[in-house]
Amino acid sequence: MSRGKSFSPAATLQQVADVFVERGYDGTSLAQLEAASGLGKQSLYNAFGDKKAMYLAAVECAAARWAGMRALMQSAPDGRQALQRFFDALAQDCASGNAQRYSCIVSAGLLEDIDDQDIQQRLLSKWQDTHALLKSAVARGQADGSVASSSRAQDLADHLMTAMSGLRVMARTQPGAARLKRVIAQALSVLETSA
Repeated sequence: MSRGKSFSPAATLQQVADVFVERGYDGTSLAQLEAASGLGKQSLYNAFGDKKAMYLAAVECAAARWAGMRALMQSAPDGRQALQRFFDALAQDCASGNAQRYSCIVSAGLLEDIDDQDIQQRLLSKWQDTHALLKSAVARGQADGSVASSSRAQDLADHLMTAMSGLRVMARTQPGAARLKRVIAQALSVLETSA
């Protein structure tokens, strides 16, 4: 199918990203990308490049879905509330029942161990961006007294990254919103101050 006048690169990239998010890099075929986008092979290649280029663009697209999170966290009254906002949004995604929302292209791609250095570097960079975001909120909370300072910010951020990944896996078993909220409360309990 050729591109029509209504072709929207941004909307089509969202569709392509959804396929990669759900199926992974190696598990995604060109036929699946064609079916999801409504474009033929040549139109897809003309718009986005080869499969690798499409995947890299999909990583950026999927990451952009959380672009507003940084501002949301920064507007929180303290570091602890910033972290709560992050995990509340994650809980909503995980409880949505929508694989494109509860899955993470970065985590899945790192676990998939895609045999391409450019892809691995991009995924690692995105992972480190999220880690830095959480570490910054932890450090902010430690400075303002809303997060316990008995552990290093690095270690607490590592814990939160592990919790984030685990929640996404739990979402695949459809445990329900209430259970996810209890798990998040337990994961965030390490941040509590004695006051």
